[in-house]
Amino acid sequence: MRTTLYGYIEEMDFWKSPVQNKVKKHNHEVIKQLNKADEWPPLSYEMFSITHNSSHEIPRANLEYSGRIIHFGANLKSVEYELDEWIAKYEKLLSELIWLESKVHFQTEYSELQTLSWSVDLNTYKVIHNGEFPENIDKSCWNFESTWKRQT
Repeated sequence: MRTTLYGYIEEMDFWKSPVQNKVKKHNHEVIKQLNKADEWPPLSYEMFSITHNSSHEIPRANLEYSGRIIHFGANLKSVEYELDEWIAKYEKLLSELIWLESKVHFQTEYSELQTLSWSVDLNTYKVIHNGEFPENIDKSCWNFESTWKRQT
C-alpha cells in the first residue's frame, strides 16, 4: 500500500541580516547533510527543497516573505507502520534547524488525510536580538498536535 507523505518546515525569520543570512545558511546546510540513501523509514535529502528568491533584477513575488519554507514529500510503501521511527528522525531534524512551525500530512490508500503539527512556543523559546546566532530550539519549547490514531 502506498503512503503519500508531504509537508513543510517554516523557517524562523525574526532577525535582521547578517543573523538571518546565517540562519538561512545553517538550515540549508542541515538539509544538505541529510543522507541520500537513508535507512527505512527514510528521511532523505532527495525529499527536501527550500524556497528562495532568485535574482532581484526582475520584479517577482517574494517567496521568502516572513520566512522561507523548507518543503518535502515522498510516496512510500506503508510507512505508517513505522511512523513512530520516522517521527523520531523528523524531530531530530527539527532539533537541528531554526524553525517556527511544521506540518506533516500523510494519507494511505485506506485512510483519510492525517496531520502532524509542531510549533515553537515563543513564550518558552525567547528570540534574542543581540546579533548572535540563535540557540537551538529545545524540544521543551515545542507544541505537538496530531490527528493520527495509531493502527493496531
